[in-house]
Parts: sequence; C-alpha cells; structure tokens
Amino acid sequence: MLEQFLDNIKNPSKEFTPIPFWFLDDEPNEEKIGQQLADYVEKGVEGIVLHPRIGIPKEIPYLSEPYFKVVKYVVETARQLGMKIVLYDEGMYPSGSAHGLVVAENADYASKGITLSDSAEGGQVLTRFRDGKYLVYGFTNGTIRGIHYGEDDGEAGAPRSADILNPAAVDTFIRLTHERYYRELKDYFGDTVIAFFTDEPCPLGRNAGGFREWVTGMEEEILAENGKLEELETLFDGRENRTTRIYHKLIKKHLREIYYARLSRWCEAHNISLMGHPEASDDVEEEFYFHIPGQDLIMRRVAPETGGIREFDSVQAKLPADIASYLGRRRNANECFGVCNHKNIPWYFKGYDMKWYMNWLGIRGVNLFVPHAFYYSVAGPRKEERPPDVGPHNIWWPHYRLFSDYMKRISWLMTDSVSFARVAVLCDNNRVPAEEVAELYEHQIDFRYLPVAMLKDCTIREHKLYIGSCRFDVVVDLYGYRRQETYAEYLAGVCVVDEASVGDYRTVVTGRDCPNLRVVHMEKEGVSWYLFSNEGEEPIETDVFVKELRNGKKPVLINLWDICAEDIGGCAARGTGGGTPQKCSAGIRLRLEHCEMKLLLILNEREYEIVRKHWAESGLAVPVEKVFLGDLTDQFEPAKSGCVFASGDKTSGTDTGVKKDENAVTYRYVYTVPEGQILTGTEYFTVCGEELAECACNGAFAGVSFYGPHTFRIGHLLKEGENEICLRFTGNAVNLYGDVKVPFGLEGVEFD
Repeated sequence: MLEQFLDNIKNPSKEFTPIPFWFLDDEPNEEKIGQQLADYVEKGVEGIVLHPRIGIPKEIPYLSEPYFKVVKYVVETARQLGMKIVLYDEGMYPSGSAHGLVVAENADYASKGITLSDSAEGGQVLTRFRDGKYLVYGFTNGTIRGIHYGEDDGEAGAPRSADILNPAAVDTFIRLTHERYYRELKDYFGDTVIAFFTDEPCPLGRNAGGFREWVTGMEEEILAENGKLEELETLFDGRENRTTRIYHKLIKKHLREIYYARLSRWCEAHNISLMGHPEASDDVEEEFYFHIPGQDLIMRRVAPETGGIREFDSVQAKLPADIASYLGRRRNANECFGVCNHKNIPWYFKGYDMKWYMNWLGIRGVNLFVPHAFYYSVAGPRKEERPPDVGPHNIWWPHYRLFSDYMKRISWLMTDSVSFARVAVLCDNNRVPAEEVAELYEHQIDFRYLPVAMLKDCTIREHKLYIGSCRFDVVVDLYGYRRQETYAEYLAGVCVVDEASVGDYRTVVTGRDCPNLRVVHMEKEGVSWYLFSNEGEEPIETDVFVKELRNGKKPVLINLWDICAEDIGGCAARGTGGGTPQKCSAGIRLRLEHCEMKLLLILNEREYEIVRKHWAESGLAVPVEKVFLGDLTDQFEPAKSGCVFASGDKTSGTDTGVKKDENAVTYRYVYTVPEGQILTGTEYFTVCGEELAECACNGAFAGVSFYGPHTFRIGHLLKEGENEICLRFTGNAVNLYGDVKVPFGLEGVEFD
C-alpha cells in the first residue's frame, strides 16, 4: 500500500492532468493544431478546454460547418494523442446565448430585467414608487463578448445576450449549442469528450447598466412571502430590507432551476460532466448542479497584497472543494491564473506566482487545475486578450513538465482522500465567512465549509456531526442558524460555537505563531499524511508537534516539487504557538521556504525502511546530509561566449516567441575542487537573481529554477579540479509581449 502511494506521488496518473483553456483564436491550421497538441502531451498536459476566443476569422462563424470542421479535427487529434476534451459552451462569454443565435431565433429571448425609470414607457410597469419613479421590466440591451473582431464590449457587433431566466430561451440555447455539439461529436462523448464548461452565466448580459434580474410573475412570489414591491427601490442603491432579501433568494432559486439544472440534466443524460463555475465566489447552491464543482481565480484577488485570507474571494477554492466532497464528487476544478499580473501590467506574471497559486489552491482541496490560458496564437492584438499565456508562449514552456507534474501530484493527493478536519463552518448561499475564519487558517485549524442547505443530509452520533466521509466535533455558527427553526433540529446535540476560535482542534501545534503556515491532515489508500504550505514571503522555521508521532514512529518530509525526501529530527522544546502542546507526544523541526509545500509521512520502522529503499531504487535522493557550497552570486561573471549549455527539455511544434538573445543573459564561474577532496554527490549552491534560471555544470544540465533564491544541486556533476558552471537567466515574458521592461539576471552583476 505504501509503495503504491509513493509511486503515485512520484509518477501521478495522467487522469490528474491540468486541463487548460486553449484559446482557439486565429485562422486554424491543421498542422499547427496537431503540433501544438502533441507538444502539450509531451509537457504532461493531456487535456484542454476547447475555447473559441476572439480572433477567429469571420469566415468561420460560430457553430457553422467550417467551425465544426475545425472542432472535429481538434477532437479527433486529441483522441489519437490520448487527450481529453472539455467543450466550452459559448462563443465567447458569459455563457447562455450561443453567440447571439438564441436572440436571432427569437427576439423575445433577449436579456430582460427591471430598472428604475422616470416614465412608464419602455416596458412593463410593475409598480410606481412614492417619489414618482417606475419599476419597469424590459430589455436590458445586454451583450456578450464575441469571437470575431468587432464583437467585443461596446462594439457594434457584440452578440446579444439571452435571458437565461426564461426556460424557453435556455432550452433554445441547449438545442443550438449542446445538441449541435452532440450531433457532430457523439462518438467521442464519454470517452474523449468528458465535460461541458459553462462560464459565469449572467441573465442580464454585459453592459446592462442599471438593470436587475427578474422573472416574469415574480411579483406574485414576493407578495406571497409578505414582501412589498415598493421596497424593491432600494435594489438600485445597494440598501437591504426584507423584500430585497426575498428577491435575491428567489432570483438565485430561479437561476438554479431554469439554467443550471437543465444543463446538469443534459450533461448527465449524455454521459459527460457539467463543469465550469457560477458568477460569484460565494455562490453555494449553484455548485450542487455541477458534476465537477468549480470556481475562477482571477486578477490576484486572493494574493496577500489584496487581502489574502481576509478577502471576499478567498472562500472560492475551499468552498467548491468541500461541497464536492459532501456530494461524493471526485473532482473539483478551478479556472486559475487568469489576469493575475503584477500591478495590473499585462504579461507581468512570474513562475513564482504560478507555483504560489498552485499551492494556495491545492491545500484548499482543488484537484483539477484549469490554467487560464494557453493561446493558439499571440499574433497581433491576440496577445492582448486577457494575458498572460501561462503555457506555450511563456518563458517556462521548455520546462513546463515540472509544473504539470506538480499539479498532477497535488490533484492525486486531493482526490479520494479522507479529511481529518474536525471543525465545520456554517455558510449559506452568498453568505460565506472569509475574514471571520482567518484565525482558523492562521492557527493551523483545518476546517470545512458546510452549507446549511446540506444539514438535512447530516447525521448525529455521539454528539458528532457526520456528512459523507467527514466527522465534525464542533460547528462554528457565525450567523445564528441554530436559532432558526429551519436548522435548529439538525444541530441539536452538537457542540456549536459562535466564533472561529477553537484552539483545541488545531491540526498541529507549532512552537511559535506561524500565521502564514497552512496545514491539512488527510488519509489516502491507508496512508495518513499532513500537507504543509507556506503562503508568506519569508521562510518558516518552527517546531511542529503532531499527535501521531509517538511510540517510535519516524517522520519523513517529501518536497512535492522535486520529490526529495528528508529525515526530520525530533524536537526537545514544547510549543507555545497558542495551542495545547501537552496533547502532542513528539515534534519535528519544520522549515519551509517561501512558496514551498511539503508532505509529511509518519512511519513505523518497517514503513520507514520501505520509503528509504523505494527512494534509492527510484534513483531519487535518499535522506542524507547535503553539502552547501554557499551563496555564489558574487562569484559569477558575464559570459558572452564559450559557455556550453544543455537544455533540460526540448521544445517541439510550438513557437514560444521567446527570443533568448534579447531576453536572456549568461554567466560563468569556474569552481575548483582541490585534489583529494571527497565529493559526496550532494553538493549544492544558491544564487540570487531574477527570473527563470537554468544551470549547467561541465556542459551537463543541472536544473532549472523559476524564482529566487535559486538552488542548484551539482554534486553528481562535479569532478576534481576545475568545473565550469554556467547560468542562463531568462527575463519575464512582459519583456517580450508587454509595454514595460523589467530587470532580470543575477543581483548586483552587470551585463553589458
């Protein structure tokens, strides 16, 4: 069992591949398509979301015969390569309009809503307010972003959005889109084609001005719940009252039943999954209809500089992951990295950023990564379409296998695992606590969001709350649900607290406060494991006390990035990090560099020997003391020629657009090993610099590092006497595609 666990960590199945958005955004060329997809597979990317994107020639109309000729070629090529395809249900977004074809078929299906008006004209008057204004139901003139130039926001050709709160409009959308795809690709459904992706559906459409959503006849529903139509006026200035709360509840209910439920049933009937994401990060009950619940991480909204774990959007990865586990859904997804640029500078996205977001998502339970995006083409204005390309047109593409394998390991770990989280935090649709639960994160208290709509599916045994494979000892109720008649009976007999301060349920106890340390404890395939992640900018070093570490058990840490294992010595001190260290039998000394994640296994003597033997037979590093050669930043000098360098990977079929001679610098240092000095093979050094760094030692590739301080292991390549070490730094992609230039290379070393 343990051997299989280790094998899956080192060589995760392609089932857990990242499935990036692939922007089909230019004149299709079969040879180029085939080369790109083959290149993706070589880099460990074995699935794509086939996403028609702005830049497709107008000679290839959406859902036309020429369009499906391209789609069928892509899908057939994917099948030959063993890839999976997720179909995107719109051209371009938000979903639900079939690129304006729904409205073209019936003009009455265009987006509608309610608005405040000074006159009774322009639609159906629902009521007149005391100040003389009218509440009018009519067309919003909303649009979506199209796939051809001239169809973007504010442009004359922007496709009309459809009223997805109208059942007839949604049925038309499904017939025009889903049914058409099925007719063309039915032989691939359930095999190569695994899902349809729906993208933040919006009933009003984009650029709908002062409109709010509405369903025909909803005024009667509001009155039936003792609401007052005159109180709806506050919808337009952001104030809440009893009637607006009724309104929001009803709108969400109708959207779920009219849109999401229809799509979900269709996908299930055609042997594929509904995936994608709803419009808001704290949408809860919408996720119930997804076979692969998901969300959308965009625009650095969860990065520390924008609020981090206290930010509204910080709920968005954990929430669908937790819901998926209760529903028995194996996978949950996140459309990640979209427009996550530094300082809103297009293309200014670093390898460090990508790995940080992978860690952030993974430790919250995400197990299907949907990178946004890989571009078919970056020609002309296409490179400005919501950059950056995080794959083939970026500087790290030759080494992308490291990223794809990392996402696979995380995804495998987070699939079919049982959580030991003992704390449930109650939430409701669009009422999911973020800032209020920051203390749980900061004190290493693993928790799960529990929607109150799912309390009916819970059972209580011996004062514990059970749902699915989860058992909760304590329930955090920040909004007083236990005092509401609807939920009180489901919480009777369970320990319920009204604040997120439950120190007795810490997953581990630390020797000092570590607010940037995240920890989860889970079990998979009979193996109990802990995952640690550093979400801060500085290294974390602390004693960590773990209840399982007793009776002669031994800890082994595995760095998930490079699959290096390390022994961890015991700690003599007891923790003071605000917890209860007396409950822990032993500890380890944990060090996590910034943006680092490690897996902890606690093993008996027999298991420990299995790990050592397994690692040695696999050619990986057996835990030994490493020899540090020091920080050699100041030792390197610019090398204009004569430096032999071997790339660690080859690129085939994709023009990355990276001109190394314009965006790269090379350095050289001769390191001398004195005669008679014993080499252990574990020698390594560090350097400080920006951005992607590749190392060669004596002409052999020694590794790549995507952010500093850069560490390179060269012990196995050293020899007695002189050793030539070369470094090549490649600058950020913004230098190639953007309007600014950012420095790169070794710190303090000039390059003429």
